Amino acid sequence: MSFLAPLFLAGLVALTVPILIHLTHRERTQPIPFPSLMFLRQVPFKTTRRQRIRHWLLFLLRAAAIILLVAAFARPLLNRADVGAGAAGNAREVVLLLDRSFSMGYGDRWTRATDAARRMVGGLGPDDRMTIVTFGQGAEAITQTTGDRAVLRAALDAVRPDAGATRFAPAFQLARDLLDQSALPRHDAILITDFQRSGWDGGADLRLPNGTSLAHVDVSDLAASNRAVSHVMLDRSPDGGGRVIITARVANLGSDAVTGLEVALAIEGQVLQTRRTDVAANATSLVRFDALALPPRAARGRVRIAPDQLTADDQYHFLVRPIPRIGVLVIEHPSATADETLFLRRALEIGRDPIFDLVTRRTSRLAAADLTDIAVVVVNDAAFPGGAAGQALADFVSRGGGLFVVRGPRGGALPAAWTDSVGGTIGTPIDRFDDRGGTLSIADYAHPVFQPFRLPRSGDFSAARFFRYRRFAAAPGTAVLARLDDGAVVLAEARYGNGRVMQLATGLDNQWNDLPLQPIFLPYVHQTVRYLARFVEPPAWYTAGQVAELGTIGAAPGVEWVVETPSGHRSATVVDSTGEHLTLRETGFYEVRQLDDARAPPLSIAVNPDATESDITPLDRDALLAAAAPRETAPSLSVAESAGLTTVERERRQGLWWYLLLVGFVILGVETVLANRAKGPR
Repeated sequence: MSFLAPLFLAGLVALTVPILIHLTHRERTQPIPFPSLMFLRQVPFKTTRRQRIRHWLLFLLRAAAIILLVAAFARPLLNRADVGAGAAGNAREVVLLLDRSFSMGYGDRWTRATDAARRMVGGLGPDDRMTIVTFGQGAEAITQTTGDRAVLRAALDAVRPDAGATRFAPAFQLARDLLDQSALPRHDAILITDFQRSGWDGGADLRLPNGTSLAHVDVSDLAASNRAVSHVMLDRSPDGGGRVIITARVANLGSDAVTGLEVALAIEGQVLQTRRTDVAANATSLVRFDALALPPRAARGRVRIAPDQLTADDQYHFLVRPIPRIGVLVIEHPSATADETLFLRRALEIGRDPIFDLVTRRTSRLAAADLTDIAVVVVNDAAFPGGAAGQALADFVSRGGGLFVVRGPRGGALPAAWTDSVGGTIGTPIDRFDDRGGTLSIADYAHPVFQPFRLPRSGDFSAARFFRYRRFAAAPGTAVLARLDDGAVVLAEARYGNGRVMQLATGLDNQWNDLPLQPIFLPYVHQTVRYLARFVEPPAWYTAGQVAELGTIGAAPGVEWVVETPSGHRSATVVDSTGEHLTLRETGFYEVRQLDDARAPPLSIAVNPDATESDITPLDRDALLAAAAPRETAPSLSVAESAGLTTVERERRQGLWWYLLLVGFVILGVETVLANRAKGPR
């Protein structure tokens, strides 16, 4: 036995009180005067009487009461492992996994799920503890482990389904971590979900710790069906001053065909066109609307169908923006012919999305003013300009502009100040006409210029033949992007100030190579110009759970912005040089406004649910539960070992001080009765 508050044992000093009382207390008798003896002489005498305890029972009762009261305040506890087994041995650590993904908004699934969760909270024992974990695309513990039912119920009242996809793996991983940290003897996991089919592919590890009991509540529907607008395609064209054709994909995720389904297109809240379509069971249908004029700035658009039991995917949100434009300046040799620059000019002139605003200048006629509204400069087989124009070009690149230097037959050397910083030196041409030319080998398909071509059948650079090219000695810090089959560097990139500089050690005129004749040429030129211009157009929509960078959508840095979610929640933020990232958790339109300028037009972000969540077909429930079930039962341990309770918890569970206090008061009551009887009648 030990004591939680041993300092109270100092109260045992009070045992001296009944001892002193019994040794010093004397009963006083009243003297009786006797008249016949009043004249006798009083002779004093002395007696000696030994002091002793006469009422042992009272003394023992009083001493026992003091001992019990002192011991009760000292809070005793027994250290034996089997003491309190009836309470501590049944204590449970419960992790409640509540699915809050998008599909839980179907019909009354969420109501049934939260009702089941409240019943689980109500069934907790006095020594049980619970953690509520909500999951969708990720998992989050919305409460700490607690036995307070009010806290657990309040957390359930506050949570709502979101627009994210279902992912079971993060939920079980978090449950595993929480249960591993618990010292209680019993571990339970309760899964409340609709068993969304897209939530588990069979590969993720869901195994719970050994000894865990896994229960589940299935809120799926046997005969569920759903209709959704799963995707929207925007085909912009500069024709007619800018037009856009909007095509929507409507999915029927049910066993019954749908006929005459109305599909409406709305821009800025106004319905402009409606169509009707038939969709077979478990199939999709494309609905094409008539071309619309592009707005002067971003406009909000929706394609919607009649609502069903999962209303959030019955409309698709997007933004219609005007076609962006990129200014491109091509610097040519003074004696260049139209045929020599034909392929590059034609590739840039037919850009449709974005549009390339092409400006062509001869080296001898280049002026600093020609760089106005320009994002990329192409020095196409010409000497680098000198004088004021050359200095303006250097300043343009240093501030962040893009430069593409094509080193063909007339290509000259860069200024000496550029040589060490933008790629190295260019040597004499290498002639390979005799062996039918060299083939290209891309060194880095992860580079943004080549990233669109890294998948199979997305473009074949190896079909091009290079008959002549210049020797290129790459300087330190230069990134080699492509080589020929003999190891010669043919494309490299370097930095000059804040700008990007790319050099091609061959021409683009179909004289030194046949690259301009290959199907890959046009998308390669467009991708190179986009990269050098740092062109990134904000997406027309995001998927719930993605992260949007406010700087990308046009939020200027150093300015305070107010972000309003589709549900109306507002928060202020300042975009810095690195950009401010916003996690998109709701479907609809986010609105970003400048705090100090009410006249500035707001910026919008369109968000849609994950299309996979619209398919509410459940997965194989038994397979999921089997994958999460523990491999074996935990070994039997003593309560003290398995519970691992602290001294305070063990003392609270045993509660011996209540019994000591009760017995002490009973003894005091008995002592009072006996003391009164011992005095006798007066």
